[in-house]
Amino acid sequence: MKPIVFPDYQNSILNITTSILKHYDVPTKYSSNTMLDEYLKKGFRNVVYILIDALGSQVLERHKDVASNLYRDFVYPITSVFPPTTVAATTTVLTGIPPVSSGWLGWCQYVKEVDKTVIFFTNKDYYSEDTIFSENLAQKVAPVKQIYEQIQMYSPDVSTHEIFPAFAQKEHDSFLKQCHTILQLTNEPGKHFIYTYWDKLDTQMHETGPGSVEVHRALRQVDKAYGDLVSQLSNDTVVIVIADHGQVDVCPIELRKYVRLWELFEHEPSIESRAATFFIKEGKHEQFKDLFNHYFKEYFLLFTKKQVQELNLFGVGDEHPRFDGFLGDFMAIAIDHFYFRLSDNKMMMRGQHAGLLVDEMMVPLIIHT
Repeated sequence: MKPIVFPDYQNSILNITTSILKHYDVPTKYSSNTMLDEYLKKGFRNVVYILIDALGSQVLERHKDVASNLYRDFVYPITSVFPPTTVAATTTVLTGIPPVSSGWLGWCQYVKEVDKTVIFFTNKDYYSEDTIFSENLAQKVAPVKQIYEQIQMYSPDVSTHEIFPAFAQKEHDSFLKQCHTILQLTNEPGKHFIYTYWDKLDTQMHETGPGSVEVHRALRQVDKAYGDLVSQLSNDTVVIVIADHGQVDVCPIELRKYVRLWELFEHEPSIESRAATFFIKEGKHEQFKDLFNHYFKEYFLLFTKKQVQELNLFGVGDEHPRFDGFLGDFMAIAIDHFYFRLSDNKMMMRGQHAGLLVDEMMVPLIIHT
């Protein structure tokens, strides 16, 4: 078995957001990051919170020759949440609660009202993306309160800002342009909390793998923009950089070709390709378990729903009312370089995440003052 890491909810991205909420006097039940707490005691006028999608600790280490600015400010590695994937992790970052409480568990989740596996970010049917639902199902079944609202409630003198890539804000088609916007906002009078999310590093890794030349080039551009930004910021600004997850090089497993296994499903698998949940037909649980382990025990750990809950994989806290229903009967979590290709119309990926390998679970905490 390759080295694996379980989420540490005392040393994770959740604790970074908790420190920020604490800084703005927002009450929270979760532990903060003590090192970041000490930084924030200096009373910075501007807090810049940057999430670079897929910038895992191992990615940063592998490409540190072109990421010297980020690497210079690298404090130490922390874990993501489980699964280490964008939906679960960024929702934790933007709400201050773990996935067990938010209900946002992965890329696609089964919603019984429509009897479909729904992509929460796009409101589409995962197995037929031409189907777009008329109402926002994610917000219907798992509404969340973001940190902006929480900060404004308890620290109304702070202006909050969100800087997203071009898919949401057309003017931000590069990380450099996002950094220009950050700089402009920090130069405005008053107190500011600025959250920035950059997605293209993750996209490149999916397409070419985390060790590729293309990723090397993409990270060089990100690092240069970051270096230019921090060199121009005033000393009343702190910059905190994290990632939602890392990535690993992967090969696909065409799960539909395992017909004997697929025939045991009540409906299609969901959540993630490296953290897949299975709803099994009544009376077929033992058959499924035996068959799954026969095929995949070297590559995936198979847990029952009860085991997942007992391990607190999705965090500790108030369980979302839908959590039990989202989990299915079994969950398979990757411990090797494979992912389940669940649908015929999905792209073939060279890099992926959501399993328990070190490269996908560990992310950097980067602080610049």
